[in-house]
Amino acid sequence: MGHTYAISGLVGKRSEMAGLVEHHQKEIERLRQCLYQIDAAIRIFDPAYRTRSIKATEYRRYSRIFKKGECYRLCLESLRCANDVLSTTLITEIIMHKKELKHEQQATITDSVNNSLRFAERRGIVQRVGMDGISIRWKIAE
Repeated sequence: MGHTYAISGLVGKRSEMAGLVEHHQKEIERLRQCLYQIDAAIRIFDPAYRTRSIKATEYRRYSRIFKKGECYRLCLESLRCANDVLSTTLITEIIMHKKELKHEQQATITDSVNNSLRFAERRGIVQRVGMDGISIRWKIAE
């Protein structure tokens, strides 16, 4: 019976997750109804049009902290100015200082920096050099 705090916490978390699932299921149904209405409007103009052949556009959620592509540009700028190897943590700190951001936003910014640097790595612009504790070290590709 010594697990009452753990059980209480887990019950609360389960309740929260169940609420989120219910909320998102309602949102999915609302979006599905919108799709049916758009399909009906397309059929008014062209009854033979196959709406099922329309591919879905990838949904991308953008950060409210950065404009589109801004984090990517700031990461590359930080690496070019340093002319040396920088860790993800240090790049995050440089960007936070440049944009005068709060320390509470560091985790979100670190995620954006990681995503930007991985994208630049796939394009061959930067490369991983190693690890600095739990942070990846980066440099401009040669």
